[in-house]
Amino acid sequence: MPSFSLIYSFLDDKNKISTTEINVPTTFNLSQYTEFGAAMATILQNLAQGKLVSADLCLQADISGLTSNAATVGSTVDLVGAFQFGTDLNNKVAVTIPCLSELFMTVSGSDDLDQTQADVAAFLFAMTDGIVTTGGTILPCDKAEEDITSIDFAREGSRPTAQRKAR
Repeated sequence: MPSFSLIYSFLDDKNKISTTEINVPTTFNLSQYTEFGAAMATILQNLAQGKLVSADLCLQADISGLTSNAATVGSTVDLVGAFQFGTDLNNKVAVTIPCLSELFMTVSGSDDLDQTQADVAAFLFAMTDGIVTTGGTILPCDKAEEDITSIDFAREGSRPTAQRKAR
């Protein structure tokens, strides 16, 4: 059975929208997905300069409690955090976070993100160790529901247009 996906949409200061997708297993109840969705939204928003405008799993996760959730001057959906994770079966899971804040860049000349920075570390921890909800810990997974267990890379990236393609 395929996994569920949470789709997070970001708005930059030019009113362009881009999305990122987090896959989760299908074994939890609706309130647990809502709780996971809101917790992951907080983690993602802390990584972004753009405004997180929605989190969708055929439902809305409440992101109204986010603090400082506004698209800052200079934010762009074209500047992304490009993350690749792995499963025990060596499946790769790519997550791209639009509107990446330049606070997370590392040494000049490198495109690696600072994995020790608190907000980046929180995201990496949530992706590899999950988020604790009332009914249990939800671990992000690949499309086949294999848990993410490793971090392959965390880098700054860009894309000429970050608009999500219609399916």
